[in-house]
Amino acid sequence: MSENRKVISSVNVTSTDIKCPGCGTSVGLKFDPSTATLSCPYCGLSTQLPTPEDGAVAEELDFNSALQRASVDWGRSKKLIVCDNCGGQTVYDSEQVTGACPFCGSTSVAPASENDSIMETNAVIPFAVSKDEVQDHFISFLKKKKLVKKKAFDCKLENIIGIYLPYWTFDAYTASSYNATRNNGPQAPSDNVTGNWYQDIDDIVIFASDNLRHPYLSMIRDFDFEKAVPYSPEYLAGILAERYSLGLNDAWERSKKLITEKLKKDVRRSDSRLLVKEITTNYYNVKFRCLLAPVYTARYRYGKDTYQVAVNGQTGKTFCQVPTMTERIVFFVILGIFLGFLLICLGIWLLHFIIG
Repeated sequence: MSENRKVISSVNVTSTDIKCPGCGTSVGLKFDPSTATLSCPYCGLSTQLPTPEDGAVAEELDFNSALQRASVDWGRSKKLIVCDNCGGQTVYDSEQVTGACPFCGSTSVAPASENDSIMETNAVIPFAVSKDEVQDHFISFLKKKKLVKKKAFDCKLENIIGIYLPYWTFDAYTASSYNATRNNGPQAPSDNVTGNWYQDIDDIVIFASDNLRHPYLSMIRDFDFEKAVPYSPEYLAGILAERYSLGLNDAWERSKKLITEKLKKDVRRSDSRLLVKEITTNYYNVKFRCLLAPVYTARYRYGKDTYQVAVNGQTGKTFCQVPTMTERIVFFVILGIFLGFLLICLGIWLLHFIIG
């Protein structure tokens, strides 16, 4: 067992099959977001999985104890998964952790790479929105938009795919010293001040992949990270997942930039006269989680155009571009201006004609 696995001992992704505790099958098992259960299509058994409401809390890990910190670029590598049920062999991108066998439908969880450089996931936000509910969230989103073409409400989403995306979250206690300019009002000159600032930082969130190119995922990332539960492969049954490509060290460096900006704003919030020019921070008791969060991607067609859709699998928040009547309205506005100009010209001509 590697040192990395000792650090994250609560995680086990080495099992390649999820089996029904009732009949033992691994075929067709799926995680049901609407009930937080693992459902078996053969014996009908539904196994309840832990939820945040049950008090399941994902452990935050000590940053200094984590040995593997480098970024892992898996953009071009592949891996082979062999189905234990039928023997079928499937090639997946290495970022894709789980999937169903395309030959027999057996649900498999990909084993962790034998390469010790891969840090294991220790937390997951389970899907709370089912695949059947995605269409309803899409229609609700359209209803909130203005000037949407009426026929757009008849569009059906295609290629709805649920996937877990990787994130890092960081907590830390910070002790900072700062230099600031203090505005003493219009009648007094500004002066330079120094001070100390102490603050607990909770759940700074860093997206852990630079590989995805979906245009709207950044618009729906309002996850409630406090509802993350300890990782278990059952949550991934029948659902894809992506491995991180941004390593722990690089994620922490990005996190420190966000923390610095937050501290500057919070210092200014404590005294609106202060404008922080420089802040130096020491970090203590840094904790992190390697976490998976749920989204749906989909698309729909309107006329000759195809539109991409993203839906938050926890909250249902949806974002996409929609066909609107803006172009038609702009056309009629321009036409109205043109006709108005012609009427004015005609009126001037008639006036001159009558006077003359």
